[in-house]
Amino acid sequence: MNLVKTYAGLTKEIYFLCLARTINSIGDFVFSLITLYLTLQLGMNVVSAGIFVSLAALISGPGVLLGGYLSDIMGKKTIIVGGQFLSSILIMSCIFWSGTIAVAYILIIVMFSISVTRPAYNSLLIKLSTGEKERKSAFSLMYLGANLGIAIGPLVAGYFMRDYINFVFLGISIVFLLSTIIIISLVKVVDDKVFTKFEKESLNNHNSQHNSSPILKIIMKRPLVAYFIIISFLNYFIYMQASFSIPIQMNSSFGENGAAYYGSVMTINAMCVIILTTLILSITKKITAINSIAIGAIFYGLGFGILGLLDYSTNFIIVALSTILWTVGEILIQTNINLYIASRVPDTHQGRFNGLLLFVGCLGYTISPYLTGIFINNIDIENVWLIISAFSLIYSLCMLFLLYLEKRSIRGKLNEELDF
Repeated sequence: MNLVKTYAGLTKEIYFLCLARTINSIGDFVFSLITLYLTLQLGMNVVSAGIFVSLAALISGPGVLLGGYLSDIMGKKTIIVGGQFLSSILIMSCIFWSGTIAVAYILIIVMFSISVTRPAYNSLLIKLSTGEKERKSAFSLMYLGANLGIAIGPLVAGYFMRDYINFVFLGISIVFLLSTIIIISLVKVVDDKVFTKFEKESLNNHNSQHNSSPILKIIMKRPLVAYFIIISFLNYFIYMQASFSIPIQMNSSFGENGAAYYGSVMTINAMCVIILTTLILSITKKITAINSIAIGAIFYGLGFGILGLLDYSTNFIIVALSTILWTVGEILIQTNINLYIASRVPDTHQGRFNGLLLFVGCLGYTISPYLTGIFINNIDIENVWLIISAFSLIYSLCMLFLLYLEKRSIRGKLNEELDF
């Protein structure tokens, strides 16, 4: 597959934005950094370290909401630059507090400042691209770059984490700063804050309509977008199984070698993302975002569902095949999930709606381990995969129902025009 041909034709601003996101992702492993710092440097037990990680996850929810709002009001590029620069300074300050618990609290604040930039990245990429096909390529390129960065960062940092933690802090700080410089100097944005007639009217009437929110008006006018965001909760709930239930399954199936096998799962996942993303984009370029997500949910169901076979055979081939299948689902969904909102929400509200989508994602990631843990405690882990597979099928059907509602809505509008 010709990588250059697949991503050709995008603007230079999109390429630089994706490059900045790739570089940023090299240092974007704060969850792991908190865990490793507390356990390796301070000798804290896993349970206590988990509390700090949970706090970091919890604070990211308000972060994406705030980031979405501010990116619409202050400008998307401004929020990315501000959030990343603050993250760079905070990470650098960890050097002066190294060896103390203060670092953990600083890293939680870093998680907040990073989360603020997430909706700004998505909404800026939408602004810089036009049409669903171009946006599909742009989000695919950003997704591929982000995964490359995520694969490189922890791998390099792992060699220095135990004995040279300050070099890790310095390296991450430089990475964030370099990404910020690229955004400032090479990503040119025209009219980053352009208000539509609707937005102007909302602002002018703000004093006389305190009980009415502009974002609420947009949601009420676009109920299908609200429906899409709500059902996207299932995507994040299901995908969290890769980080929560699969490690448990590996320990259950392979005993003391479980951690090593889970490492192999993550390696297969990373390799599939790097190898298959471009191929899948090429194949599905003419398929709508809704259909791509519905197909991706089916792959989720197949991939996670076949792990139930480990109840009968502990052959790692089953795990490898499972990983390939759910990774295909991951690629299809994650490269398309922002596209639906992109073409149905005005530019003035892209940040806020992307923030809402990411906030729903945080809820899914937070609730999934708790609820799945209850499932595991009441039935064996192998049977849990049947439940996850069922959730995947429900997610796919929900997307197809959304497609049906859209087509019916379009037919209704056409009929009204003909009657007129």
